[in-house]
This record gives sequence, structure tokens and C-alpha cells, in this order.
Amino acid sequence: MSLNKFFYLISALLIFFSAFIYLSPGFVSPDFIYPDRIDSLYVRFHSQQNFPDSLPDELTDIPVEHYNPASLEVAYSEFNVTMRTGGQLRGWYVAAEDTPANTILLIHDLNESKINYLDHIKQLRDRGFNLCVMDMRAHGNSDGMEFSPGESVVEDIKLVMDTLLSLTGTHHLILMGKGIGAAIATQAALFDGRCDVLILESPCINLSTYLDRYAFKKWSVLRAFWYPVFRRKVADLLQYPIRDLDLKELTSHIKTPTLFIAVPDNEMVYTTEILSIYEASAAPRKELFLVNQDGTPEIVSGGELYYNRISEFINGAIPKKIKKTKYKKLAMYDQ
Repeated sequence: MSLNKFFYLISALLIFFSAFIYLSPGFVSPDFIYPDRIDSLYVRFHSQQNFPDSLPDELTDIPVEHYNPASLEVAYSEFNVTMRTGGQLRGWYVAAEDTPANTILLIHDLNESKINYLDHIKQLRDRGFNLCVMDMRAHGNSDGMEFSPGESVVEDIKLVMDTLLSLTGTHHLILMGKGIGAAIATQAALFDGRCDVLILESPCINLSTYLDRYAFKKWSVLRAFWYPVFRRKVADLLQYPIRDLDLKELTSHIKTPTLFIAVPDNEMVYTTEILSIYEASAAPRKELFLVNQDGTPEIVSGGELYYNRISEFINGAIPKKIKKTKYKKLAMYDQ
């Protein structure tokens, strides 16, 4: 090979890699950054896809799909908040019949939406709580194109908290987050400080570990090719170093009463890691709740144990006095 051809080859390779680095963020569009829009249309479409050949007389065997709290005969109102960057966060607010009451703000996991929490809404409302569940930006019916569990979303949660705390029906505020939502709730509790109870279900130990597992699940052997581009995009959206989103470190500075909920090991979060976060927590009152360890589907079936345990922890953590109530499942306590 002549020297000129060698230089042409090197130049072509450099141009190729430069173009790849420049254009690759447009090709790498994982659902961590661009989540699936889970809403009523999504649920309806996939329900039809699962039963494409069903006849009218067979419809009774198809599970009934629920699209909002009214589907479960629970009164609710639309609850929208304007983000500082523009656009709307859209959610639901369900008021307890006895007011003022303690208010639970549910923060959903990645690729979920408020529609995934209808059972939580009904069960916890029946236990005397106000419930608010929002679609995070770029999820469900909320505006936004890109998602990150960083500063922008934590700022969104603060705006939702502002609105909830301004309502006359709000007594104490509880943050409850699942998965990536638990990471968001942790940051909000640490940097805002207005919630009285923190509930973390399946919290990831840190974002770096979560992204490593996500990349392996998404791209397997090709992760070495795409992961650096993906990680750089996440870091840009996060607005701070990825290593700083470490729940073991963050919870060591939070004094808010905290309930840690661990479900069986999955690809993204391990029970042993949740235990290490629990042990690192500085909360003077904290509990670790292990569910489904004996094979009983307490969460899937909407089991009493799951919702009772949450309710009991909140009622025990918040200064209380017994109040007469019509609720039969658990008496509501408030100050």
C-alpha cells in the first residue's frame, strides 16, 4: 500500500468516526431517554393486540381495562402543573372524604404512568389518604420529549409539592417513588425537605449501576458500541455527574422517616442493594418491608398486607391523634 493510500484510509476512518460521534445520539434512542407513552390509548391498543380474534360472546373472558379512577368508582379531578421549562405535567388528584388528610404523591417508575397506579389510588384512598399521581415529563399525557431523573424532574416535583401544600385539604405530605421514581423522590426529600414521610420501593443503589444493567439488557454484546454514546447523553440531561446520583449516599443525609420496600430480585435492582441503602439511611425511624418473598403476589393482587403496611408506617411516623372515621380497613391518624 502506497503512503498516499494509507493516509487516505486513515483520513476516511477519522471522518467516519467523527460522523458517528456526531450523529450517533440521533440513532441511540433508548426508552430511558425517550420513554414509552403509557396512556389509555396505549392500554386499549395492546389489549386489542393480545386478543385480536376474540368474538363478542368471548369478551367476558377478557380482563376489564381501567383508564382512570372513575373506572374504579373513585371520584377524581384533573391535576395539571406548568413546568418552568414550559409545557404541562398532567395527573390526577383524589381527595379523601375526611379532610384535612395526609397526602401521598406517587412518583412512577421509568416507562410507566399514572394509569399504572389505579389500584394504589383506590386502596390508599380507602385508607383515608389524599392521592396525587402525575405523569413525569415525557411520560403518559405530560409534555416533554426527553426524560432524565435529574434536576429538571426534581424541579417538576417541587412545583407539584407547591401546589399540593397550598390545598386546604393537605395535612402532611408523603413522597412515594418506585424504581427510578424512588431516585427522584429521594432527591426531592433531600433538597426540598417539605415531605414528612418517604416511601422508596425498589430503589436502585446508584444511577451508574442502573445504566450498566440497562445497557446490558438493551444491547447485550453490542453495548460496548452504543453505551458510551448513551451514557454521554444521559449525563448531559442529568446536569450533574452520573456518579452523584447515589441513593446510598443521599439517604445517609435524610432524616425523614423512610419505608424501604423490596420486591424479589430483578434485572435492575437487587434486594441486597436495597438492604444496603436501608442500612445507610440516617432516618431515625426507618423500616424495611420485604414483599413476595414467600411467593404470594401481594402487590400484583393488590393484597391487603402491602397497602396496610404502607398505611401503618405513615400513620406511625407522623405525629398523630386518633380521629373518628368511617373507614373500616385502617383508621386514619393525623395531627
